[in-house]
Amino acid sequence: MYARRAYGILQPRSDLRPCNVKLVSSCLLLQIVDIARFRCWTSRQTRVFSTSVPPWSRETPVIQGISTVDCDEDSLYRYTSGRWLWNEKEQFSRRYVKFNLAELVRIATQATGSMSCVEVQKLPEGNFNKVFLLTMNDGKEVVAKLPNPNAGLQYFTTASEVATMDYVRNILNIPAPIVYAWSPSTDEIGAEYIIMEKSQGVELGKLWNDIPGPDKLHITQQLVGFEKALIIELAGEKNTVGVEFAVGPTTNRTFFDDGRNAVEVHRGPWGSIEDYILSRAHRELACLQTFTNFPRQQGLFYGPGQYQPTAQRKRETLWNYLKVAQYLSPEVKEISKPALWHPDLHGDNIFANPDRPTEILSIIDWQAVNLSPLFLQARHPALIEFEGLIPEGLQSISLPENFDELSAEEQLEAKKLRAAQSLYKLYDIQMIQDCPEIAAALRFRNSLPGQITGLSGSLFSDGEPIVQGMLIRLQEEWATYIGSSVPCPLSFAEEDKQRQKEDEKKRASGVVLMEEFLDQVGVYRGWDGWVNHSDYEYYKVRLEQCKHEFLHYQCVTNEERSQWEAVWPFMGK
Repeated sequence: MYARRAYGILQPRSDLRPCNVKLVSSCLLLQIVDIARFRCWTSRQTRVFSTSVPPWSRETPVIQGISTVDCDEDSLYRYTSGRWLWNEKEQFSRRYVKFNLAELVRIATQATGSMSCVEVQKLPEGNFNKVFLLTMNDGKEVVAKLPNPNAGLQYFTTASEVATMDYVRNILNIPAPIVYAWSPSTDEIGAEYIIMEKSQGVELGKLWNDIPGPDKLHITQQLVGFEKALIIELAGEKNTVGVEFAVGPTTNRTFFDDGRNAVEVHRGPWGSIEDYILSRAHRELACLQTFTNFPRQQGLFYGPGQYQPTAQRKRETLWNYLKVAQYLSPEVKEISKPALWHPDLHGDNIFANPDRPTEILSIIDWQAVNLSPLFLQARHPALIEFEGLIPEGLQSISLPENFDELSAEEQLEAKKLRAAQSLYKLYDIQMIQDCPEIAAALRFRNSLPGQITGLSGSLFSDGEPIVQGMLIRLQEEWATYIGSSVPCPLSFAEEDKQRQKEDEKKRASGVVLMEEFLDQVGVYRGWDGWVNHSDYEYYKVRLEQCKHEFLHYQCVTNEERSQWEAVWPFMGK
């Protein structure tokens, strides 16, 4: 049963047996943060563990099954798809999952009705899961996914994923793989797991560049339809397939990542938008009370002359936010309602028919999908995002005025950019026509109240000068955004405003320093120094070289050098 106006996760009813039940549901093949920027992963060689002599079967003893695996068994459990240049030990521990492979294979074989499993492949790993491709003696292929410790809350992450996939497939008619067996407990194999069908077709990202513009528009229109279906009001006591659901604690990773799972805070379900919004701020305050370090900072801070984040400054920003939080909710209640949303609709999570790419066969990567206010969920699909200026308004996109003066290569790039911009705008137009609530939610996200609300949920990590600046602006334009009939509870003095400007300027300088340093090293900043195995030694040396050059350039005295050394973030094995 769904709770009306509740924010949290979908989970199966308590009497629904999770293991070896043929629920119609889906799950991930891979879960990767910003996978669109890691195209090379899809071509990386998989690790193959042959079990063909003799085959794994339901009658094969467990010990005999394990003895047929010709591989380093520990490589099944640990992360093997790359290395980290800093904090590597911690990164590996977040992704280590020990489990009983023979028992997993036995369950998969039984769930598919096959006689034996003849091959197990460990697929390239993403951020949150171990993924294996199991081939049966009758040719059937299934995917087994085991969540890493960093995937989210135990039990609820797996249970919610299965329930959500069941819901979107059967109720919303969104294509997703079928789940054959699953368990949110570690009792059976030592880890939670989901066994599902292998998605048919190919990743849309492999076809995208060769798809004609009209077909891309047709695909985009389908995505609009899927997103519209996801925000339908969750109401009613039973669904049409006879499976009941409940709304449970959230699996939103903002309530779990970077130590947030260790603090005692309310994780839902929430009965109102006000309760949900306030819980995010109280969660950040609880983290500031518990921890002394601030994770995932976007800049090189703490150095001489640089921005100096403090828990007190973060708390002050959150306290000021709490003074006005009740006034920042959207006036249009439809964009505050609880909604499901797929946050990673990029080309590797959408499977299409290679002979007819407009036919979407499956959408994967539903892990940690949760019920949250629509205006905090809605975003453009990553599939249609691009590098370049996003034109304002809904007018047609023109080529540059100097197009005829450009080289042939530059003209081609200009045409590609215009095509991407046009598709992006056509998505907006389609959304306005088909689902004005989502269009309104996208607009609200970019408004001052929307930005304050969104950014205030991550102040434990970073961003307090930016949010404080927005709150100052809100105070100055209170009548415009809130109305003159409500007294403004904020009271920033001129001294506060000057301090905020200095803090934001220093923070921005630190962000630029971080970007320039990582660009010089040559690594992608979004995955904490992740590199391919083959590049590890080179980049390890490169990191030290760039550090030496950075200190030489930034430091005039030995004291300044010592200060930078003491706060240098790119350390650890």
